[in-house]
Amino acid sequence: MAKLVILGSAAAVPDQYHNNTYMLLHGVQDHILIDCAGSPLQVLQRLGVDLGQLEHLVLTHRHPDHIYGVPALILGLWLCGRARPLRVYGEQQSLATVSALLEIFRSEEWPLLFPLTYHEIAMETNQLVLDTDEFRITSSPARHLVPTLALRIECKHSGRVWVYSSDTEPCENVVELARGADVLIHEATGRQVGHSSSAQAGEIAQRSGVKELILVHLPVMEVDLEDWRQQALVTFSGPVRVAQDFDVYDL
Repeated sequence: MAKLVILGSAAAVPDQYHNNTYMLLHGVQDHILIDCAGSPLQVLQRLGVDLGQLEHLVLTHRHPDHIYGVPALILGLWLCGRARPLRVYGEQQSLATVSALLEIFRSEEWPLLFPLTYHEIAMETNQLVLDTDEFRITSSPARHLVPTLALRIECKHSGRVWVYSSDTEPCENVVELARGADVLIHEATGRQVGHSSSAQAGEIAQRSGVKELILVHLPVMEVDLEDWRQQALVTFSGPVRVAQDFDVYDL
């Protein structure tokens, strides 16, 4: 059975229990990393993921807490002997930032580095990101401080639909992307420019008609997370969970 694994649940400032937000779609055949923070090779091996099976990396936006692990991921895969291409998906600025980071680290000097294939996603609604035997992922622009993609994930084997808002203020595009989905994973950094509070995340979940809300990208050093969850329950009539690192959900 395909699973979604929360690899990190914190906003830009993590603590000793919560890494920055990123996640893994862990299928029978397909393994798709969504953003890349922390120490990705260590985490993937902890989960028993064959590193050679990681085929896709989807980047929601270019802020450091979402992409700083990319050079370490690529270096580690290369040192493990990878030869197969890694497909990297994102909007133009995200792809350009990753390319620039690798240039800073002089990746052209790494002998026989495996190919990276970049797939640019337009900042328009309902764009196809990738389509595999197990998953279909589409995107729409969120409302953040830089160009950012919210993602809709369809699991073909179960028919279930999950939506990830990435970093965003309350946004009509996210409401429409999540319309009728089973689960909405929505950021809950706090009410500020480019972000949402847990109550605002609840409002988006209520308007989109999802069955369940999971709060992520959490200000873990600043708030009581149970209180954060309760605030979302005021505005959303369904169940609300607070994401924790290494939570595993069946898709």
